[in-house]
Amino acid sequence: MPDRTNLYFRTDGNAHIATGHIMRCLAIARACARRNARITFVVSDEESQSLLQSRFHADDEFPIHCLHCDYRAPEKELPALLSYLGRESSAARPWLLIDSYFATPAYFAALRPHCLTAYLDDLRSFPCDVDLLIHYDSEDDCAYYQHAARKLLGSRFTPLREQFEKPPYTVRAQTQNILLSTGGTDPYGVAEGLLENIFHPTDFSCPALQAYDYHVLTSRANPRYHALLDRASSNPRLHIHEGVADMASLMGACDLAVSAGGTTLCELCAVGVPTVSYLMAENQRTAVEAFAQRGLIPCAGDIRSGHTPTEPTASPDREPTLLNRSTLLHILDFLTHMSANVEERAEASRSMRAFLDGLGAERIAKALISPSASDGTDTTHSR
Repeated sequence: MPDRTNLYFRTDGNAHIATGHIMRCLAIARACARRNARITFVVSDEESQSLLQSRFHADDEFPIHCLHCDYRAPEKELPALLSYLGRESSAARPWLLIDSYFATPAYFAALRPHCLTAYLDDLRSFPCDVDLLIHYDSEDDCAYYQHAARKLLGSRFTPLREQFEKPPYTVRAQTQNILLSTGGTDPYGVAEGLLENIFHPTDFSCPALQAYDYHVLTSRANPRYHALLDRASSNPRLHIHEGVADMASLMGACDLAVSAGGTTLCELCAVGVPTVSYLMAENQRTAVEAFAQRGLIPCAGDIRSGHTPTEPTASPDREPTLLNRSTLLHILDFLTHMSANVEERAEASRSMRAFLDGLGAERIAKALISPSASDGTDTTHSR
C-alpha cells in the first residue's frame, strides 16, 4: 500500500498580516485530509500558532511546529525548517505549501532539493521556480511563472471552506442586514468611519441607511475592538461578530456587503451577496480589479488617504485614522442605491454565484495528492 502523502503548510497570521493566509491554507489542508493526507502546519512564532489554533475545528485538528523565527525573514529560518523536514522518514519527498508574501527566489531554491514545493501566490513579483504554482485571481499566465512545473490558474482554484460549496441564498425583497468586513485588524478604522457617516452623517445624508442592521466582522486583534463593542452597546442596529465558525450562514443572512480585498470577496461571491469592495493594501489590487472588471463586485476605490494605519499595538482609546472621503461616499452611494433595487441585487447575486462554485480547495488537493491525474483542472508544463 502506498505511503500517505505528507503535506506541510508554511504560513503565518498575526495582527500585521491578518488571517487570510491561515484561512485559505486551512481550507486546502482539510480538503487534503479528506483524501487521507498527513498534514502538519509550520509557523514562525507563538502568535501565529495561537491564531491558527483558534481557527481549528478541534484543538488537536492538525499538528503545529513553531520555528521561533521572524516571519519577515524566511531565509533565516531555513536551517530550522530544513532540519525539521529532514526528520521525514518516508522515501517520498514531502510537499511543502508556502503561503507568505515574504518568500523569495532564494528561499525556494534552498527548499527544492529537500521537498516538493507549492506556492500560493498573489503578487506576481518574482520568478517562481516551484513544483506547483497556484494563483486564483486571474487565468492569465506571466513570465514569472515560466519555471513552475505545474500551474493552477484562475477562479476554479479559489480555496474556500466546505461551507462555501454552493450554499443557499435568498435575495429578499426588502433590505435589512448589511455586512461590514474590514479585515481582522481593520488598520484604517473603516468600520467606524462607515458607521459614523451612516448614523451621524455630515455632507452625506441618507436616513434610509439608518434603518438597517449592520454586522461588523472583526477580531480581538483589532485595536478598536472594544470601541466597536461600546458602539454596539448603545446602538441596537449594530452587531459585532468575531470568531465566526459558520461564515457562509452569516453572509447568507445579509442583503448587501462592504469588504476589503482578499479571500472574503471570493466567499461573498460564492454565497452571492451583492458587494462593494475597497482597497487598503497593494497586494489586494489584482483581486479587487479582477472582480470589478468582470462586473461582479464594483470597487469604491482606495480607502487610504496617505496616513499611516493604526498600529496593532495602539491604545484602544486612539481614534481611527482619516479615510479617503471619496471612497467612503462611493461605498455609501452603493448601499443607498442597491438597498432600494431588488432586481439589481438579484442579478448581481446570480452573476456572482455563477462565477465561483466553491470547489477550489478540492481541486488543489487533487493536484497535490494525485499529481498524475488528468482532469483538465491544471496546466502542466515540462521543464
